[in-house]
Amino acid sequence: RLAGYPTYAFGYGNTFVLAFDSNIADDETQYAWVKAQLEGLDRRRYQHVVVFFHHPALSSGPHGGPVVERPTEAVRRRYMPLFRQHHVRLLLTGHEHLFEHYVERYRDASGDHRLDHIVSGGGGAPIYTFTGTPDFARYRRTSAGDSVQVQHLVRPGLSAGDNPHHFLVVTVDGPNVEVEYIGVDWGREMQPYRTTRTVLSGRR
Repeated sequence: RLAGYPTYAFGYGNTFVLAFDSNIADDETQYAWVKAQLEGLDRRRYQHVVVFFHHPALSSGPHGGPVVERPTEAVRRRYMPLFRQHHVRLLLTGHEHLFEHYVERYRDASGDHRLDHIVSGGGGAPIYTFTGTPDFARYRRTSAGDSVQVQHLVRPGLSAGDNPHHFLVVTVDGPNVEVEYIGVDWGREMQPYRTTRTVLSGRR
């Protein structure tokens, strides 16, 4: 744990989990600590790296779309290149009161890689709706370069009824990470992946 910050990390099995405060994404002390954690990882032990924080790098609710808030800009500029460098597998964020899923694919010297961005803000606050697609060109200019390709795998709905309150269950089984979406609003069913779950398997 980083003393004086709500920033911490732990390892369990073949997975390393790291949490940081995106409200202060420009903070040098926090960034240096996160960087050191990733640089010091034994990747022979930790096959998966999962990071969670509040402000998503990509979203299509009222905090996102063509709008880029200051913490989001800092996450894009500072943390996203770091996450790709260390082949982070999954980002779990909130801020937007809805559910959506982006898949980012990129190539480096070690091969092809996949980074999943999941936005899950369905814990009980008033539900948001889709307000606009993120500017992917701006995202690449800020944090990635042209080699990164982004797919908006699951989009939120246009009405609150299309975006139920929900929670997620994330299961790690060897090389696979499974995400299960569980809606909790009676009568409002959502199956974001044709079913309620998806397996984030392999590099592609």
